[in-house]
Amino acid sequence: MPVRTQHSPQERRARSEAVRRLALQPLLRGSLVVMSRSCGKQGCHCQRGEKHRSLYLAIRSGDQRKLIYIPPALEANVRQAIQTSHEVDHLVDDISQHDLEDLVQKKQELFASKRKGRKKKQSP
Repeated sequence: MPVRTQHSPQERRARSEAVRRLALQPLLRGSLVVMSRSCGKQGCHCQRGEKHRSLYLAIRSGDQRKLIYIPPALEANVRQAIQTSHEVDHLVDDISQHDLEDLVQKKQELFASKRKGRKKKQSP
């Protein structure tokens, strides 16, 4: 594992920001779903086409999908936690891309050094 100073400034920034967000901000993986439904009460405005709006957090739990009702008072908090999740995912993608580039470079260097070693052995 490389020491911190071997990472590029961009990768160090991405790693630090990801850790900071994970430590300090709520994080929810999922998405918000707005549903409009009728309650079935006689005389309610939903019977005339103005359906009741409700917000749900759609998540996966194992192989199952679940919907969790989100009261209006918590909507802003949930939206922020989902946004944090998207931002952390983006940062992890950036880190992964840097690590992939490092892996490809090390692989090329390894094969290049093996080829040089073969050429030296063949030409005495």
